[in-house]
Amino acid sequence: MLTTHRLALGTLALVALLSAPRPTLAQVAPAPAGLQKTLGKYSLTLRVPAEGIFAGEQLDIEFRLLDTSKLDPVSGATGVTRVQAKAIVTMPEMAGMPAQSPKIHTEGVPGDYGLECYFPHGGQYQIALSLTIPGESKPLTARFLVDVQDAEARQGKKPAPKPYFVELKSVGSAEAGKPVELRFTIRDTKTKAVVKDFDIAHTKVFHLLLASRDLSWFAHEHPEAQPDGTFTISQVFPSGGEYRVYADVAPRGAGSQILGTSLKVSGAAPKPVALVPSATKNTVDGITASFSATNPIPVGRSTSLAFLLTDASSGQPVTDLEPYLGAFGHLMIIHQDGQTVVHSHPAEDEAGLAQSRKGNVLFNARFPKPGLYKAWGQFQRAGKVVTIPFVLKIGGAK
Repeated sequence: MLTTHRLALGTLALVALLSAPRPTLAQVAPAPAGLQKTLGKYSLTLRVPAEGIFAGEQLDIEFRLLDTSKLDPVSGATGVTRVQAKAIVTMPEMAGMPAQSPKIHTEGVPGDYGLECYFPHGGQYQIALSLTIPGESKPLTARFLVDVQDAEARQGKKPAPKPYFVELKSVGSAEAGKPVELRFTIRDTKTKAVVKDFDIAHTKVFHLLLASRDLSWFAHEHPEAQPDGTFTISQVFPSGGEYRVYADVAPRGAGSQILGTSLKVSGAAPKPVALVPSATKNTVDGITASFSATNPIPVGRSTSLAFLLTDASSGQPVTDLEPYLGAFGHLMIIHQDGQTVVHSHPAEDEAGLAQSRKGNVLFNARFPKPGLYKAWGQFQRAGKVVTIPFVLKIGGAK
């Protein structure tokens, strides 16, 4: 018997984009600094909506390419048509995040093109364009930095649907203490088609994050892909109650997506554990983690989170960390309301790797709203993955 579970698709700290009215060629206002490039005789402008870009939604961001050597007496520079355009969208602050390769289409005005973008977190992103123009010997290239606001900043405005959603089914009922097979399907929101093509993020196609409603229990698993496009895993839940379920996937070229739903598990449910800020030091399985960050941790801005790892017996720095899923650590963070989720990895440049090898693992994260967050740092040593939890108070949380 297959049991289908209702989706609970919240904001999940993913980023929304709004399209602005498109002006005619003669009505284009001066672009903000950094969003207009002069490339020889060509003028390239990235058009960001006046109200800004927000996390958690799919948005059309337009760019305009003009040939300034061809002037029309009425409209000015001529729009360049038949351009073969490619784009790569990355987040420099989070190097481990899968890159986007957004679809590009022509707009109704010659020289105008649209990028179908999706930004999974607030922060600064880079849009790199490669434009092959008829008659030119090599492509034009340009890079733009755009600021994306957190979804919570969109006050009073209904967010647009996310481009994907997750469907969860269980084989039979889910009972506490007993294995249950979970089946996940990632679908396109518009077409409802099953998504079967994914980018690999940190050695896996599918990262599954599970947490009890009070966040006292947590698991990070990896369902296996099946020929029909579903992903399956056998999972045991420790007790009855409602569990938060997050699919962390990257559909091909679409970048990171964290898609949420929930699962009810039958059986005795324990008394909820109150979420209260924890001490900045915690010891689990022979590793003591000392957590440090800017005090107070800012809301809505990227910040560095440091985990100094020492051996619990000797007090010496842990210098024998092993890569786990392609990184020296993983940091999962969930807001108390379950709607904001962050999956971060340490810096992967030489300086960051050198620090990790000394037991000082540095993550970059962004907290889009105040409140209490549960964070789990995962590190591998001697073949064993150690999960170390902390509770963080951000902003004016009570």
